[in-house]
Amino acid sequence: MAPTATPSTTSATEVASAETPLARFIFRHYALGALIPILSIELLLLVIYFAVNSYTRQQTVATLRSEVTAVMPHLVRKQADLISTDFRNVQRETAFFAQAHADLFTRPADYHVAGDPPRFAVAPTGALYQTNRDSLSSLFFVGADRLTADQKEKARLTAALDPLYRHMVRDNPHVAAAYLNTPDNMNRLYPFIPEVYKQYPANLRMVEYNFYYLADASHNPERKPVWTGVYLDPAGQGWMLSCVAPVYQADTLVGVVGLDVTTTNIAESVLAQRLPWGANGFLADGSGMVLAMGERTEEILGLRELKRHVYDSAIAKEQLKPEEFNLLKNRDAAIAAVFRSIYDDSATVKEFATARGNSLFVVQQPVDVTGWKLFVLIEADEVLRSVNEVSTLSQRIGYGLIGVMLVFYLFFFLLLRRRARSMTQAIADPAASLARAARALGSGARQVDLPNSGLAELDDLTRTFTQMADELDERSRALVETEVRAKMHEKEAELAYARGMFEAAGGYLHNVGNSITRLDSSLLDLDSIVRSTEQYPVVFDRLAAASDPDMLARFRAVLVDRTVPRLRDSTAEIRRIKDIIQQTIRHQQQSFRDAREAMIPEAFDLVALVREAAAGISLPPGGPTLSLNLPERAEITHHRSQLYNGVVNVIKNGVEACEGHADGHVRIDVEPLPEGARVTVTDNGCGVQNEHRERVMSAGFTTKPQGNGFGLHSFAVFLSANRGRVTLSSPGPGQGATATIEVQNA
Repeated sequence: MAPTATPSTTSATEVASAETPLARFIFRHYALGALIPILSIELLLLVIYFAVNSYTRQQTVATLRSEVTAVMPHLVRKQADLISTDFRNVQRETAFFAQAHADLFTRPADYHVAGDPPRFAVAPTGALYQTNRDSLSSLFFVGADRLTADQKEKARLTAALDPLYRHMVRDNPHVAAAYLNTPDNMNRLYPFIPEVYKQYPANLRMVEYNFYYLADASHNPERKPVWTGVYLDPAGQGWMLSCVAPVYQADTLVGVVGLDVTTTNIAESVLAQRLPWGANGFLADGSGMVLAMGERTEEILGLRELKRHVYDSAIAKEQLKPEEFNLLKNRDAAIAAVFRSIYDDSATVKEFATARGNSLFVVQQPVDVTGWKLFVLIEADEVLRSVNEVSTLSQRIGYGLIGVMLVFYLFFFLLLRRRARSMTQAIADPAASLARAARALGSGARQVDLPNSGLAELDDLTRTFTQMADELDERSRALVETEVRAKMHEKEAELAYARGMFEAAGGYLHNVGNSITRLDSSLLDLDSIVRSTEQYPVVFDRLAAASDPDMLARFRAVLVDRTVPRLRDSTAEIRRIKDIIQQTIRHQQQSFRDAREAMIPEAFDLVALVREAAAGISLPPGGPTLSLNLPERAEITHHRSQLYNGVVNVIKNGVEACEGHADGHVRIDVEPLPEGARVTVTDNGCGVQNEHRERVMSAGFTTKPQGNGFGLHSFAVFLSANRGRVTLSSPGPGQGATATIEVQNA
């Protein structure tokens, strides 16, 4: 007999409030068991996605910055060398031009004027100027009324070099004009300028202009061609600089020749450079004065280039570029500071930010011939434009994935709720019927048929309950009849019968009620069922002493010998599936990490990779041995990380195939090929079953108890995508196997 239940003082309202509806319980556990893990994994993948994008952007930015500092100096050096070559040619032409004039003044009898002789006139300003030969050079001479016969002859004789003047300008792309200036204020200039006296002041003093005095004995004792700074040409050619050379007759300076290069020509030469990242070049002299620059450079430096000049009157004295064009005195303190630093320490590359917030790289290389510097400005935004665009696109994709995920989980949540309700209905209806039957059994009524739920365990319990109810009826009647017969001779027979019925029925019904309570709890939590069954053998041993052993044996066979093992098997199967899912997730996480890595092929030694892979294999004590048959080197170009993981996986398969085999051995061979290499892993292990040969490379196929079937398949897919392959051959079970990995240079 089961002990009589103690009356409970807890109210029905309190019990109802403490209970959880089955639908809510199933939905909560369903959500916790399915929705939250998947959502957590996807959130983790999103975090990894954004983290990888951020890391990739940082690495790309660092790479681009290193490219700027490593590549641009070489490109600028080449451009500076080209400019040096151009101006070295101009210097050579200037030296030749000066020597021709020295010969003219030394041996005037050897020269004559070709064509029409030059004709001269006196200008309203009193200067002598040439009126004809307008396709050749012009002449200007101060103070016509004071000229001697030798000076007039010099004015005429210098026209003999007109073909040379024309050659200097026409055949040199950078030269805009060729001229001769003498200390007595004569100027011969090509190309011809009609009414040239309007371009010069009447009291012109040549020695006061840099295109003359920079070549005199005090400034140029070596008598070599030298370059002037930027000045305003009095002949009306605008802003220019000149390569000038002295003309000596014996030790007397009789003149200075020069070849003019306009700043416009220099700017066009500099701007013609094709540099990456939209870089802008400009030239400055040794003192920091800007010689030529483009429009974008003007904006960055806050300057306006003096490309044209309006000549309202003749230029009476030397006019140089304003100081505001000096880089070392720029109005932007950051610009001035960085260029002072460059001039002080001759740094090749500097990075700085202007007052307006522009981040810039400046690269400089000297122009060896002139002592100038070629600068290139590179805007950081241009360098990082592609990176920023890709980063923005990646962020948009990430946000789009978040939106899609939210929509997906909204529908998934609704689907889970609907499925939870269906599951609740499928479990609750049979359980409710069973509870009603138990209550009816306790009140003396009898419900013959209980509905089937379609769930094997519930239906089995229902059948067991029906059998138990039948046995209870029979045992109750038998008990009553026994007690009645035992008390027939007593006057209390009727009372004894009733008491026996009450005690027997009450005890059994109490046990049935306890079983139904445990059944309701078990339906809500399968784990609790498994734990609770550990007490059943003791309970059945106690009940066996006071009950029918056959009936209890049947009950025990159904509940303990059949239901519990099935629940345990289901739990073990669930755990096994969970382990497989975890292995698959780990494999997929590893595959994801490998795919984000920069898939940039690299050159490496395959022999060194195989040695490293073999060294990382853990061999069990007394297990198979590992031998290497490798050449000295096998250079290939491929994706090293993925190839390393695949080789390790193939070697591990060979080692595991030899476990349990006497004298197990794995040999690794490497053979260089013209376009790649071949790696062969041979073992004498368990071999491959004939029925498995066609499936060994399939996704998910494995013969290992804890395997997932993704390693060899993923490696085969990776090699196939890179023009390689992996094959597996075996003579048969127990005869070993050979895995052949063929790689082609990427």
